[in-house]
Amino acid sequence: MARVILVVDDSETVRKLLTLTLKMKGYQTVTAGDGMEALERLAVGSVDLVITDLNMPEMDGYELVSTIRRQGPNKDIPVIMLSTEGEEEDRRRGLDAGVDLYLTKPASPQQLLSSVEKLLV
Repeated sequence: MARVILVVDDSETVRKLLTLTLKMKGYQTVTAGDGMEALERLAVGSVDLVITDLNMPEMDGYELVSTIRRQGPNKDIPVIMLSTEGEEEDRRRGLDAGVDLYLTKPASPQQLLSSVEKLLV
C-alpha cells in the first residue's frame, strides 16, 4: 500500500512540483493551500507524512505544526517544513513547533525524497 503525503503550500506550482516528485517514487499525495485546509485534510483522511511551507495565508506553518502536535490522532505524524526562510531563527522556531526536519527551498528532488524516506522507515 502506497504511503500518503500531505503537501501544504500556498503556491499551486510548488504543490504540483512536489506532487510530481513524490508520485515518481510511488507516494500518493493530498494537497492543501494553507494550514486550515491542511487540518481539514488531516481530519478526514489517513496521512503518513506532512510537507509544509512556512509562509502561508490563514495559518502559517509554525501554527499548523503546533496544532498537529496538540491533536490526538495526528500528533506523532512526521512533518517536514520546506521554506524559503533559511535563517537559524526560522529553523529553531520550526523545530520548537515540532517539525522533524527543516529544509530550505529550493531543495533538490533527491534531498526531498531522501528526507521523506528517512522519516517513513
